Amino acid sequence: MSALLRVEMIVIAFLVMFIIVHNVNRKKLRIQYSFIWLLIALAMLAAALFPGAVWWLCGIMGIETPSNLIYLMGILVMLLVAFFQTLLISKQADTIKRLIQIVSIEKFMSEKKEAHYEKDEPEC
Repeated sequence: MSALLRVEMIVIAFLVMFIIVHNVNRKKLRIQYSFIWLLIALAMLAAALFPGAVWWLCGIMGIETPSNLIYLMGILVMLLVAFFQTLLISKQADTIKRLIQIVSIEKFMSEKKEAHYEKDEPEC
C-alpha cells in the first residue's frame, strides 16, 4: 500500500469522524446511526496504520493489491448500510401508513359525532 494512499485514508478517516461528531452535536444525526460510520472510519484508520494486516487479508482472499481490498470492503460496507437503511425505511413507511389510517378513522368518527349532535340540536 503506497504512502500516499495511507495518508489519504488517515485524513479521510479523521474528516469522517469530525463530520459525524459535529452532526451528532448539532442533533442532525442520531447517535445510534453514527456508530456504523465511526466504525467505518476506525476500520479505515486501522487499515492505514497497519498495512501488514491488509496485505495478510489480501493474501488470504487472493486479491492482488491492498487498494483493491480497501475498495471492495468499502463497497460491501456501503451495500450493507444501504440494505439496513432500506429495512428502516420500509418499517417507517408501514408505521406512517398505520398512523394515517388511525388519524383518518378518528377524524371520520369525530365528524360523525359532530353531524349527529348538529342533527339533534333544536332550532330556534
